[in-house]
Amino acid sequence: MKKFEFKLQRLLEIRQKQEDNQKIELAKASGAYQLEANKKIKILDNIHELRQKIKDSKNMSLDTMRAYDILIQNSDTAINEVEREMEKKRLVMEEELKKYTELKQKRRAVEILKEKAIKEYNIKAQKEETNRLNEIGKNIYLEHNKE
Repeated sequence: MKKFEFKLQRLLEIRQKQEDNQKIELAKASGAYQLEANKKIKILDNIHELRQKIKDSKNMSLDTMRAYDILIQNSDTAINEVEREMEKKRLVMEEELKKYTELKQKRRAVEILKEKAIKEYNIKAQKEETNRLNEIGKNIYLEHNKE
């Protein structure tokens, strides 16, 4: 029997390549989202430090307190901007995840077809082997009974 050949192998390879490329795009989108999340964390840490300095300081001038207040207000504005950007990045990430999931399902569908084709091939090969062995056994039996 000839070697197993899956007629849709090229399609499977193309689907795998598409899935791999989409996985890269998903990772990029996820990285962009994480970068924004890290910015937010850093801003929040800075606000916490500023508030701690204000709390710990006993003899702080009014100008210094005003400066810290402005910094905190600017940080709050920056957080709002980062949160808006995070939402945009989250939506992009979700879209990339959706595309990746669809491509993964398409590739898996072709893989299932391949698995079925391999099973059918193995069953057919096993039947052919059984038939060959039966033919050999029959020929041996006939030769011994001639004598």
